[in-house]
Amino acid sequence: MKNKYIFFRIAIFMISIAGLSLSSCTNKKTNVEPVYLSVELSRSELQNGTYYPVDCNERSIELEFSQPIDTSTIPGNISFADKDGPLDSKYKALYFDRKIILEFLPWFQMKQGWKYFISISTGLRSTTSVTFPSTAVVDIRTSAPGLLMGNDTIQRNAIVCISDIHMGEARAAAGHYCWFSENATALENMLDSVLASKSVRQLVILGDLFDEWVIPYRMMAFDTTSGIHNSSDYFHFVANSPVNSPVISRLKTIAASGTIQLLYVPGNHDMLLTQQILEDIIPGVAWQGNIPGLGNYSPVDEIIMEHGHRFDFFNCPQPLVNPGHILPPGYFISRLQAEGLWESCGRKASNIKSANGSVEFLIAWISTIAYLQAHYSITLNPDSSNIGMSGIDGYQGTLSYSGVQNMYTPSIETVWDATQSQNGVPVHISVIAGLLDGGTDLYPVASYEYLSASSPKHYSLAVLGHTHEPELLVYPAGKNYQGIYANSGSWVNASLCSHPVRTFLVIWPGQWTGSDLDVVCLYQYNLKSGSGNPNPGYVPVLLDEESIERAK
Repeated sequence: MKNKYIFFRIAIFMISIAGLSLSSCTNKKTNVEPVYLSVELSRSELQNGTYYPVDCNERSIELEFSQPIDTSTIPGNISFADKDGPLDSKYKALYFDRKIILEFLPWFQMKQGWKYFISISTGLRSTTSVTFPSTAVVDIRTSAPGLLMGNDTIQRNAIVCISDIHMGEARAAAGHYCWFSENATALENMLDSVLASKSVRQLVILGDLFDEWVIPYRMMAFDTTSGIHNSSDYFHFVANSPVNSPVISRLKTIAASGTIQLLYVPGNHDMLLTQQILEDIIPGVAWQGNIPGLGNYSPVDEIIMEHGHRFDFFNCPQPLVNPGHILPPGYFISRLQAEGLWESCGRKASNIKSANGSVEFLIAWISTIAYLQAHYSITLNPDSSNIGMSGIDGYQGTLSYSGVQNMYTPSIETVWDATQSQNGVPVHISVIAGLLDGGTDLYPVASYEYLSASSPKHYSLAVLGHTHEPELLVYPAGKNYQGIYANSGSWVNASLCSHPVRTFLVIWPGQWTGSDLDVVCLYQYNLKSGSGNPNPGYVPVLLDEESIERAK
């Protein structure tokens, strides 16, 4: 009897709960999201969640809506404009179901590297009377000029940036440890195109045109038998090398042209290069060094350019470890890597920066040495004094790898902050950041040094080299980006690099073009077709393009 009573109580309770639930569901108001129109460009993809890139030669713009449009509501509710005002007289509107096409009149063409707007007011409705919640604005940005490809403008407002050519001396080419030999003809051709262009205002070389580091450690840094006794002799000897002299000849022509300004920012592999030496080799070049072994350049206020080794713990000038000398540990690593290339006749590839992934100098140094020994099967006695110096950076005679290690280990980390102050680093970074990011990925460093709103001076575009990785990245990722990181890549032999080579940047500052945008393009210089073509020729292939609204 008791069990029946309990069962009855439970049944009544469950029925009551069910009734309450039903009542709740019955009385609950259903929140239905309002339906609005949406629009996109059917022939382009939204970039960075912000704008639609469109070829400046397009003859129409095609808008695609989420619903069929009531054609009677089109007049007066769509406007096409740029920064100078409405352009509604430049097109006629065609409509097909969910599409409205703005077809340009024959005499109108969009400008290159330009920003346009399509405004759509709430008066535009679908066939079911659905509209936009507020005025919709479609941001359109046209492609930059086709530099070096026959579409030059008559105005000189473009900056070409190259870096990391790494020209070595004659014995480097003969010994197969030269980083630059395979791409010499391509670079000559590219410089000829720059000189012939009607739109290039400046050619900026962001360091490492010359390479004073890639010399097998068993050789003397200066080949006295060839008359090389100091860095000045060395750089002149490199410039006169049969592989390099055609390139230097073209740079001299550009510097003397009177129409294109040639500027040079020093890199780490030529940090002992001076203004006087460079001007002796290339008269008319504009030197952009400002600290021994370092430099930068700003063509306009919102753009900063430099090589990038300022932030690299292994490869920045080290003036405080051993007073009177600035060569960093990376110099001696390059000497060991060159030894490996020499002993293997250049058959094996290596990226010496990839081994610098540790959190302390000693561990990074030891791991890098071990990596290169294993990679090239080098037999190295670290205590043997066989690193031939012969006067480079004031070092005479020979050094050992153990001696070099002992030279840097006691103080290189403790003086890191002072080193950064002397090297002009805007925001000091940790040793870990200098090891992990400084030599392999400069995007994080460039972001908080130059592109962040909290940077000491905010730039819209930070242009660097050094890593040999060509790329364009916005910071931060997404539609609210406030800067662009651009890396010019390199012209080293493809076998020595895991990234595309023969790359360069072209920048159109809005301050020069009159546009609201600063535009940057990343190119690779490639043969037109396969080797079977008797006259293949080279053409710049566009790899990527980004733009950012310039500060007013």
